[in-house]
Amino acid sequence: MRDKLEKFSIGYMPDTNFGQYGRAEPDAKTIKRCVDQLITEAVIAERAGFEGVFIPERHMRTETMFPNPLILLAALATRTERVRLGTYSLVPTYGWDPMHLAESAALVDQLSGGRLSLVLSMGVLPDSWRMFGVDGTSRLSRFMECIEVLKKAWTSTEPFSFHGKHFNYENVYLTPKPFQRDPHPTIWGGGQVAPAIKRCGSFASGWCGDPFPLNMDIWKRQTDAFREEARAHGVENPKIVLMRDGFVANSREEAERTYGEAFVSEMLYYYDLGILAHHDPSIRSRSDITIEKLRRSLVIGSPADCIEALEMYRDKYQVDYVVMRFRMPLGPSWEATNECIRMFGETVLPHFS
Repeated sequence: MRDKLEKFSIGYMPDTNFGQYGRAEPDAKTIKRCVDQLITEAVIAERAGFEGVFIPERHMRTETMFPNPLILLAALATRTERVRLGTYSLVPTYGWDPMHLAESAALVDQLSGGRLSLVLSMGVLPDSWRMFGVDGTSRLSRFMECIEVLKKAWTSTEPFSFHGKHFNYENVYLTPKPFQRDPHPTIWGGGQVAPAIKRCGSFASGWCGDPFPLNMDIWKRQTDAFREEARAHGVENPKIVLMRDGFVANSREEAERTYGEAFVSEMLYYYDLGILAHHDPSIRSRSDITIEKLRRSLVIGSPADCIEALEMYRDKYQVDYVVMRFRMPLGPSWEATNECIRMFGETVLPHFS
């Protein structure tokens, strides 16, 4: 199997969270305005020259204005013409029936003319399992069964049966199939601990890193483990994908002034979940979460600053694809975000085209 990505590329994520975590449930007009902004960001990103647009999956959170990534990607398939349309990530253990997932994803791929990519991960949030009546302690076996059924459904040329611990199908057949048939839409894997990263190599042609600080020794162990496992499973050219937060402006000072406070608030949320320690053991307390200490993990500043950071990830960290996010739940403003997307397209992306 060969991943379809041929050169270093940059995508964009419109964040589906708006406002403070745990905010009061928004009214219908607020939700509609936020949904319109998500579509606007995606359309601007395509016009600006980004290679792809990626949508996360989140559930039972009042700050999340669009929980289901496939429905939003279906809408974007009708509003865009060129960009890759991806999840980042979709979590099959959050109540997805594998055959229903295979069918829905195939339809998005058909709507877009073969532009769908799925980033799949196992999930970490108990609220999301509870929402769909899933026992989170069985997430590993459920996740792997879902991937097996997904691939069978996409590629089988005749009815098939599957009997597992969680899912059982007798004489089933998916139609229509995805637009992509070589052999199916791109699957990249998410997961940040060592077993999850190695596991990605057993089913995915790429591994996706989170937007958190990186320690080079840890990063090298992670990426080496994925590449080795992926090649052992027949992937000719395993890809490393990295999500980064950032902002472009006329100067670093302006970018950090516009973006810094919202970024720090977001990182504190993930620190409190205990996630950041997987990436950089130098982050030991909440006081370490500052724009000054985390600046090196951002793609932020003037166009020259952003180009330099992306070149570092491409050359030093051997990253094949970077997914950028310019808006946190608490900001910047929509107007500033849209202008950042345009400016990034005018001043940064041409350097890598």
